[in-house]
Amino acid sequence: MDLSFTSPSAHDSDADLVAVLVDDPTLVPSEVAALDDQLSGALARELARGQVKADAASLVVVTGGAAGPGRVALVGYGPEADGRGDALRVAGSKVASAARAAEARTVALVVPGDAADVDALVTGFVLGAFRIHKYTGPKDSSSDDASTTPKYDGPETLVVLTEDSALRDAATTAFAVADAQNWARDLANAPANRLMPVDLAAAAASLAEQHEHLSFRELTRTDIEGLGMGMFAAVAQGSADEPRLIVLEWNPPAATESNEERLALVGKAVVFDTGGISIKPSGGMEDMKLDKSGGCAVLGAMRAIAETNVGRRVIAVVGATTNMPDGDAYRPGDVVTAMDGTTVEIISTDAEGRLVLGDCISYVKGQGCGAIVEASTLTGAMVIALGHRYTGAIAKPGALIDAVVAAGERTGDHAWHLPMHDEYKANLKSPCADFKNSGSRDAGALSAGSFLGHFAKDTPFVHLDVAGTAMLSKPRMWYGSKGASGWGVRLMTDLAAAWKS
Repeated sequence: MDLSFTSPSAHDSDADLVAVLVDDPTLVPSEVAALDDQLSGALARELARGQVKADAASLVVVTGGAAGPGRVALVGYGPEADGRGDALRVAGSKVASAARAAEARTVALVVPGDAADVDALVTGFVLGAFRIHKYTGPKDSSSDDASTTPKYDGPETLVVLTEDSALRDAATTAFAVADAQNWARDLANAPANRLMPVDLAAAAASLAEQHEHLSFRELTRTDIEGLGMGMFAAVAQGSADEPRLIVLEWNPPAATESNEERLALVGKAVVFDTGGISIKPSGGMEDMKLDKSGGCAVLGAMRAIAETNVGRRVIAVVGATTNMPDGDAYRPGDVVTAMDGTTVEIISTDAEGRLVLGDCISYVKGQGCGAIVEASTLTGAMVIALGHRYTGAIAKPGALIDAVVAAGERTGDHAWHLPMHDEYKANLKSPCADFKNSGSRDAGALSAGSFLGHFAKDTPFVHLDVAGTAMLSKPRMWYGSKGASGWGVRLMTDLAAAWKS
């Protein structure tokens, strides 16, 4: 999809669909008054029917006239309990759905006069327009699908009707970040036979090639083992598929941060998780291709950071592997040694994410950073605790967790602060090692987060457990498709721009 701008005169637009927000369902918005005159009062008559409401993202489409846009969407919205930004993101997503229903290739938005509102509306539209990539075979040459007319595959151009430079900047940034989030969703949705750790690394390498100040490197299985990353290596050893530790560094020329001051983003990318020897039930296991969602969100954030030219230095580390149960797989009862020398007794090979991430955190500390934010689909306990609206942000009190929560409120990637405390690590005491990798069911998500905090040591650290927010069983909120949500791309991008170490 492309983004373009033109004058705010909706009646002059030749878009297939023009969308306008309606905050008072009894009045035609002033921005489209001339368009209503052109349509002989059709918009006013539709509003008089009462189908558009101001307290929800309701939508009515009116057929256009001989001149001007093909259709006009009247989109009701209002302040939700969760805030104006969320309401506008939902409204933008509703417009995307209407565009698909009308097979509109060009969609024009009449935008509000506030930059934050424009950001939310454009974000909702771009995320709402997303659909899961479909793998299809060759078509029969005699079928209708073989015609020369391109099959409709969603909106092709978003036109923002404004000449205000600040609003254009807001729309451009929102479009770039949401597009990066959709890219992360594509990566996360890819099945394991189409995207292995080496392929994810190749995607990161290609991303770096497209941006002058973004660098890439990767560590192989031999490198991981050679660095003493015994937890990561243990998870990877049960698979013939090569693991990769993916590193991206954003170094804009005007940035002044040292290595010890830059922000670090860490992500889990288990491209398929069988549970290993502690194998998962077969029902729903196909969704375990989404166990790479946190790592994909980190890569999406790095794309957004580069494309919006964030002014501070950022390093990203993604641990990519599969968790398989072959003859070389690690076993319950094994004791492995982490990169920092910590020993861990394996209780469940299905608690693999914290093992991969613990070594990734140690690695990025060795590269230099002033704060670490990590994202992973880590525990089912977090889904039970917070459901699908909020991500659990496990951290000690401090400026970093406050900044993370604030970034979530600005972007709609909502995060809820949960405690990180040494008492929760007591749940992981082992008789034969420093820790077990899994304990009792009590506070399971908090124990996992506190385990990861051990490897961050004294570096400010936030663990984002996205198990409930990264995977969608059906379209909801402003996401237009089930599957991966890309949760965290917007939060981490916003944090990188706003965080002051």
